[in-house]
Amino acid sequence: MQFLGFYVMGYEGKDSGLAAITTLASSLDYTSSRSSLKLLLPLADPAQVLNVPVIPIGTLLAATHPFAANPPYLLSWLSPQISAPDMLQPKLFEKLVTENFETVPAKLLLQLATAFEEGGLCDKSGTFFYKNHLSKSNVPVLAIAGDQDLICSPDAVYETMKLILEPLVTYKVFGELGGPHFAHYDIVGAQRAVDLVYPCIIEFLNHHDTA
Repeated sequence: MQFLGFYVMGYEGKDSGLAAITTLASSLDYTSSRSSLKLLLPLADPAQVLNVPVIPIGTLLAATHPFAANPPYLLSWLSPQISAPDMLQPKLFEKLVTENFETVPAKLLLQLATAFEEGGLCDKSGTFFYKNHLSKSNVPVLAIAGDQDLICSPDAVYETMKLILEPLVTYKVFGELGGPHFAHYDIVGAQRAVDLVYPCIIEFLNHHDTA
C-alpha cells in the first residue's frame, strides 16, 4: 500500500514535498480483481478472536516451499504467486521464499481486508477511505504493474490509478505476449527488472525532478 503516506501528506491541500512518486504493483481497491491476497483474509478473523498479535507468514511460506518446489509439486500453485517461470534463478527464488517474508501484525491484515470491501482500503477507524482523496493530489505518479501478477493484477492497479487526474498519472504494465512475464516480485527482484523496470522508474523520476 505504497500510496498511503503520500496521500495522507497531500490530503486537504497540504504540500507532500514530493516531486513525483512511483508505485510498484500497488492498489487501494481489490474489489474488481481476483487477487490471491484473499487467501490470507480467512486468517484475519481467527487472529482477532484469539487475540493473536502477529501471523507468521514467513514461517508458513518457508514450511510450504519444499512442497511447491519439489515433486510431486503438491503446492505448485504457490510459485506463480511470487514469480513468473524463468524470471528468478532457483537459488534466488528459494532464498526469497525462505528468508524474505516476516510476521504480519494481525491488525495490519484486518485493515488490508478492507481493500476487498466496498469503498476500498480505509483507516482503522473505518471512516477514512483513501481512494476518495486521490483526485486531490497534484503529484505525478508512475504506476507499474506486472502482466502475470496474481497478487496485485493490472486491473487492481488501474482501479486505483483511474481516480487520479489523467495528466498526472502514467500507467505501465510490464510483460509481453511472448515473454518475459512479470509476477508480483519480478517487478523488483528479477534480472529483467534491472534491464526494463528500473530504467523506466529512473527516467520518470529524473524528468520530474528537473521539471
